[in-house]
Amino acid sequence: MPVYIRPRLTLIVFLLVPLVLLLLWRLLDVQVVHGTAYRQQATQERLRNLSLPEPPRGSISDANGFPLAFSEPYYTIGASPAYITDVTEVAKALSPILQIPAETLSATMGHTSQGVILAPYVSWEQGETVKELKLSGVWARLRWLRQYPHRTVASFLLGFTAYSGEGFYGLEGYYNRVLRPQAAQLVAEADASGTQPLPQEEDRVPIPQRGNHLVLTLNLAMQMAAEEELARALEEYRADSGLVLVMDPRTGAILALAVQPSFDPNQYEMYMEEKGEEVFLNPAVNTQYEPGSIFKIITLAGALDSGAVSPQQTYVDTGRIEVGGHVITNWDGKAYGEQNLVGLMGHSLNVGAAWLATRTGPEMFYRYIRAFGFGQSTGVDLQGEIGGTVHMVGDLDWHDSYLGTNAYGQAIAVTPIQMASAVAAVANGGRLMRPYVVARQIRPDGSVLESRPVVRGQPISPETARSVSEILAQAVEQYLPQATVPGYRIAGKTGTAQIPVPGGYDPRWTIASFVGYGPVEEPHLLILVRLDRPRTSPWASQTAAILFQRLATRLFPMRNSTQ
Repeated sequence: MPVYIRPRLTLIVFLLVPLVLLLLWRLLDVQVVHGTAYRQQATQERLRNLSLPEPPRGSISDANGFPLAFSEPYYTIGASPAYITDVTEVAKALSPILQIPAETLSATMGHTSQGVILAPYVSWEQGETVKELKLSGVWARLRWLRQYPHRTVASFLLGFTAYSGEGFYGLEGYYNRVLRPQAAQLVAEADASGTQPLPQEEDRVPIPQRGNHLVLTLNLAMQMAAEEELARALEEYRADSGLVLVMDPRTGAILALAVQPSFDPNQYEMYMEEKGEEVFLNPAVNTQYEPGSIFKIITLAGALDSGAVSPQQTYVDTGRIEVGGHVITNWDGKAYGEQNLVGLMGHSLNVGAAWLATRTGPEMFYRYIRAFGFGQSTGVDLQGEIGGTVHMVGDLDWHDSYLGTNAYGQAIAVTPIQMASAVAAVANGGRLMRPYVVARQIRPDGSVLESRPVVRGQPISPETARSVSEILAQAVEQYLPQATVPGYRIAGKTGTAQIPVPGGYDPRWTIASFVGYGPVEEPHLLILVRLDRPRTSPWASQTAAILFQRLATRLFPMRNSTQ
């Protein structure tokens, strides 16, 4: 070795040895001293908090298992162009599956480096085929599409589910938290797009649990009959709208709820764009109206139960009565002379109803109104129920005349569900039940949560309830044969209500209604019908009573067969 080389090697060694020692120390520090911390940090950088596809929403069926709402799987196909090496080749691979021209796909992916939706709705089979291709930068996200197979049937009872998966109105809104399961979260190593777990993580992906399945009290056959008869009545009497509410008075179970005009929850966006959200308000629970003469049932029940009158009571109808400075006349302006309670209800005498209320007295009269559930929600399991409007004695807006006008259903506002529930209490021996729609919930594990009938109160005694039912039944038999049902004894009452407008009441239009139940000896079916602004006749006896009779003739045999 030449002499001049040795100093150079010494210098090199002198320089390299500290460098090597420094590297060795750094490796020791990284891999041993702080190795655990660095490994954790590296793992954290690879992990993502992934939102897994939302599990399917729970389905809804009628009392006999017929589907009313369910969720079907579909895929949304998207791409992250930044992670795609050859957009053209990817477009060619996807084109036959998505049935979209390759040129269109290429253009869509070529316009941006951000994530882009290629096909918002594709079938399960298409989505699975895309996933099997395992194309870098292309993802297939599982989603669920809500289906309502009967379209407009019972739509106000069901509500709808938006694209976001959130339920609105009706059952979909009220039971949203049990129908819609929470999407699971998974912390795992993700692919380049940061949205999908790597294959080795698939075993850790939890099995999705669908939402609870709701089995309703609703009977689809009865619902269809109610829809058909309501549509027939709207056309025949040229009414703007209407509803039918069918209930089992013994339990409060709702057997049918038809509202028309209706909407198709499969296409809720179209209705919202054309008419706004008000189109989804359920007239049975979300809006109030002045009930008119069907409220005389409550006036009669309170007067009898309080002892203000007896079932054999008579009075002289002079055709007018003054209450609180307000003169009340009968609907036809006539005087009817001496009348018993059957005649009072059969002729639907406003003067008689006001007379009953004054005999009862304001304190007692309004105590019964509250006891029957007016001015408060019934607790029905439908979203957005309102409580109606009752002016109570002592309220700043109460007037002495309200005692007389409230007696025949004027200057008081109720919901159809309140009215039906209150009359159902008379049919049910005085027991006021909570109306309900869901009979049971079936959880994903198979366990069942049963809904039990709930007694809300006992506004009148069983003896009073029997007396009122007998009076109403005789009134129908003697004065309203068009509401009778062959083979069944029916108790019922018409209501022709004026419509409030600024400054008073509409001089032309009315709301015609009828509420009836039977058989009187053991009532198991209550039907409330309402027609808004019928044009052929303003009177409920010529419109709503006939709708009731037609529907009841169909429903009573159905109910007997399902007892």
